[in-house]
Amino acid sequence: MSEASTTVTLTIDGQSLSVPAGTTIWEAARQAGVDIPVLCHSTRMRPVGVCRMCVVDTGARTLAASCVRECEDDMTVQTATPEVIEHRRTLTELLLCEQPDESAREASTGDDELLALARALGIREVPFPDGGAGHPRGGDDSSPVIAVDHQACILCDRCVRACDELQHNDVITRTGKGYATRIAFDLDAPMGASTCVSCGECMAVCPTGALTNKAVAGLRVTEAAES
Repeated sequence: MSEASTTVTLTIDGQSLSVPAGTTIWEAARQAGVDIPVLCHSTRMRPVGVCRMCVVDTGARTLAASCVRECEDDMTVQTATPEVIEHRRTLTELLLCEQPDESAREASTGDDELLALARALGIREVPFPDGGAGHPRGGDDSSPVIAVDHQACILCDRCVRACDELQHNDVITRTGKGYATRIAFDLDAPMGASTCVSCGECMAVCPTGALTNKAVAGLRVTEAAES
């Protein structure tokens, strides 16, 4: 098989590069040193294109989710056009409006990915604050190890895939419809009463304060640690 049949050549933000056939745009951009933000994707799991934060302009009628769209020969990709940036800003603002007043993850370990993305996009005020105040999604404190805050969940499915694909425990799923949709354990049992083995994989991959370690939940990031 010739090299031409196993590689594709494309342009990303003005950079020409060749990648193996089957490489996604997100992977190719990463190789080229171009950062495309993601909230649902992790290199440890198969991409699913749930959050749509990674969309890019390929010249097609609609923006493409770069984590699942494969590269094509002669494709021209733009990752940060005004339209793409506005899409990400709007989506981030909509996600922020449903978040609790304080992220347990940001307050303890300082790595809430949604808040980090908001800072990178220059979002300082949420246009629709307290979106969940009238209909709170609640939480689940039944596990001795992991605290669940459904209000902070953005339904990225990272925890579901980590439980299934990385640990093969098959405990986490979704339940409900519309605004009431949330992650669930087994047949919608409390996490502490489910077959969860408290491995912590779901908590490790969660990008927000939806799943946090109870052992560090009471800690606060200090100014010295932040500097």
